[in-house]
Amino acid sequence: MIMRFPLRCVGCETAFTARVGVAPTDLTRFYLLCPTCGLPIHGRSTGQELEQLRVEFDDAEKIAGDGTDQPVVTIDPSVPARSDADWNSGFGSFTMMTFHFLLGDAVSEYFDDVGTAQTAALEGWKSVRRIGRYYLDGSWVFFDKIGRETFPDWEPKTTDYERAAQMFRAVGAVTEQVVGSRADRTAKFMERYLLKHRAALRTPAYVELLQADLAEGRIGTLQRDVFAQVDTFLRSYDAWSLGRLPRFLNVASKASLEDLTLFRDDFTQLRDLYQQGFELVCKTTRYMVAAQNTIKRGDPNDFGTATPAGVGEKQRPKTLKGFDKLPNASRLAYAAIVPGWEGMTELLNNRTRNAIGHATAHHDLRTGTIVSDVDPSGTQYLDFVGHVFDVFDALATAMQVIGRVRIAASPNPYV
Repeated sequence: MIMRFPLRCVGCETAFTARVGVAPTDLTRFYLLCPTCGLPIHGRSTGQELEQLRVEFDDAEKIAGDGTDQPVVTIDPSVPARSDADWNSGFGSFTMMTFHFLLGDAVSEYFDDVGTAQTAALEGWKSVRRIGRYYLDGSWVFFDKIGRETFPDWEPKTTDYERAAQMFRAVGAVTEQVVGSRADRTAKFMERYLLKHRAALRTPAYVELLQADLAEGRIGTLQRDVFAQVDTFLRSYDAWSLGRLPRFLNVASKASLEDLTLFRDDFTQLRDLYQQGFELVCKTTRYMVAAQNTIKRGDPNDFGTATPAGVGEKQRPKTLKGFDKLPNASRLAYAAIVPGWEGMTELLNNRTRNAIGHATAHHDLRTGTIVSDVDPSGTQYLDFVGHVFDVFDALATAMQVIGRVRIAASPNPYV
């Protein structure tokens, strides 16, 4: 829904009209620029129902009138826009015209994904979150109670591996819907990984490694941490949901975005999500390379004599313990050399991680870019949100890797 607000900038005292796109939300943070002095004016919208909808502004006061003779500023937290556009300004005025221009024939697929993901993230995850928490706490009566209420085919189980399979299947049912149809890279990775994992299970050393990691609490801690981070992502879904859009754009559409700005400012929150998700996915590479080492050399700790590009000879690990001490970029490099796995590792952009993690990193509201001393040219905010979406895709996939490892390490597992 589009709402018009006659405002007066408290800085230069210019009157103007803000056209703001609003939708049901617990809290959406946005900003706009004063058309005269360029002062960033922060705003917030809240309310799940129309009658509860409330929009507030900082550094601007609402004034009387219809604003028809005033300059117009257009912003919408859910679609890139041209700030000087009015309702009939065409591309960049945040109508469906903008989406059709950007997406072309993919517009239906995009909005199908958006609708499915919205329901999964905001509704479906509520029940699955409870299933996961009861699983992690060992509360099996409530685990089965919520499971039966959520999944029609749920049947109570008594073995460790069957309960683990139920929990990870439930999480996957939601995260796959959130990621949507453009998940070719992680789907290909998971297909190739499972082939190696299942084959590696024929080697006693691989099973013994997983059982030892489970016994010492390494797997349990990692599955709890990854589950908690998936939950944190989904609780903040509104802030990064538009990161799906870049996956649907062709080269020409991406170029046209240079004239548009996403007027949202969740940078601090998204930076933390990106960094924490990145770290956890890198931790799970231990089990990815363990399966690869087992298939190639019969020992999960044997990394051979070759080193990936970008990894120094002195960095080559002799065991998984040494691998765990490598920098994230080096761990990802080892995973990336496995055919079919490179797409998964491409979702983790180490350059982006270093840039946003720098102390000088900030969202320049006047240009709509994320800049820092190590990236002075900046990254468009929408591109950054796309990187956050990619990390969630990788994190959700890492959750399923941990699930397979957890099941395999249990007594009498099935795979």
